[in-house]
Amino acid sequence: MAKADLRLKPSRAAKVGQTIASLDIGSSKITCLIGRYDPESRAGFSFLGGGRQQARGFKDGSVTDMEALERSVRLAVEDAERQADERIDSVTLGVTGSRVTCEFVGALNDLGGREVTLKDLKKLHSQALGKVDTKQREILTAHPVIYRLDEQEGISDPIGMIGQKFSVLLSVVTAPQSLVRNLVECVGRAHLNIERLIPSALASGAGTLIDDEIENGAICIDMGSGVTTACAFVNGVPAWLGVVPAGGANVTGDLAQGIGTTFAAAERMKTIYGHADLSGTGMSERVEVARLGDDGRLTACHMTRGELAGLIAPRIEETFEYAARIIGKSELVKIMPRRTVLTGGGSLMPGVRDVASRVLGQPVRLGKPVDVEALGETHASPVFSTAAGLLSYESRGFTDVSTSAPSSLQGSSAAKTGTVNRFFRWLTENF
Repeated sequence: MAKADLRLKPSRAAKVGQTIASLDIGSSKITCLIGRYDPESRAGFSFLGGGRQQARGFKDGSVTDMEALERSVRLAVEDAERQADERIDSVTLGVTGSRVTCEFVGALNDLGGREVTLKDLKKLHSQALGKVDTKQREILTAHPVIYRLDEQEGISDPIGMIGQKFSVLLSVVTAPQSLVRNLVECVGRAHLNIERLIPSALASGAGTLIDDEIENGAICIDMGSGVTTACAFVNGVPAWLGVVPAGGANVTGDLAQGIGTTFAAAERMKTIYGHADLSGTGMSERVEVARLGDDGRLTACHMTRGELAGLIAPRIEETFEYAARIIGKSELVKIMPRRTVLTGGGSLMPGVRDVASRVLGQPVRLGKPVDVEALGETHASPVFSTAAGLLSYESRGFTDVSTSAPSSLQGSSAAKTGTVNRFFRWLTENF
């Protein structure tokens, strides 16, 4: 990953009292949170202020209008700076979209019966990352999911242990170079450096899951406007990421088409009267909606909430069915957690949790930022889960070995197939 080419500011350890900031760029909104690093607090920071603006120039994980996106970023940052009464010059940036993907790579070394050293660990990580094809993609994060030393697994810190065969399985998240470069360029135009790039899906999980869920395993599904993302935490680390190419904007589009109204009017009706579950209460209640008349103007008419739900529910159910399929196809399906947390703006719709629990076949809870006490009432909404996770991601202490990638190595698919397949066979046999 050529960070110098991307003009990223070199990562540095935060000092107590240092100002830190996060920037979450989505299809419908841009949020910026500002805090002060405080390792003594539960959140890892003391909250200073936040800003939120409608996103323009970014859709479904692609920059579509650089100038419009730059203006949106500037406005969100200015709002946050005004509330925090603090100027910022760098941010941790979330990267999202259907082209952000997760893959698994592994490596195996022979120790010859001696103890594992830090040098051995770095060498193993470097060998695994050398099998990732980075010609057109940037490595965002690389988390060790499983270490194995001879017949012993479930190792969190192998340094100092003695054995023969030492192996690792890494979960590597990458994004297209074009997307990363355009985001870096846009944020740079707003006179901001980027401290670190984090997959938004992983940040949502880090910002929403409680410590027990991270340690013992849970899936976080973030229902955004452009895409719905899912991530799984296994063995205390972000272990898997998947993307459903549908979000709240698709639900709004279905309403607009089904009712015959504008997108803006459909969004308002969805927010006020929307329900994701046809078996919910109050379905016979009549509500006022706006339809386009023959003259192209909006006119008032009435529908039941059940009729509105009939346009919304199929898309919500389809989204969770898609999520269930990608979870089921994951290489880690044998050890995939069996509980789910929903977050993001789309999770606020009544009935969503019931549909998710029914389709996924597991317990589901609605999640908001775990740092709710630090954020205060205004920013304690699932809408800010990703930004909150970006702000506290570093303090969570997840082992990220993405910087171990050897710049001179370009992994071929043939090179990584053998090693990874052996790991997956081992996973299948042991779990």
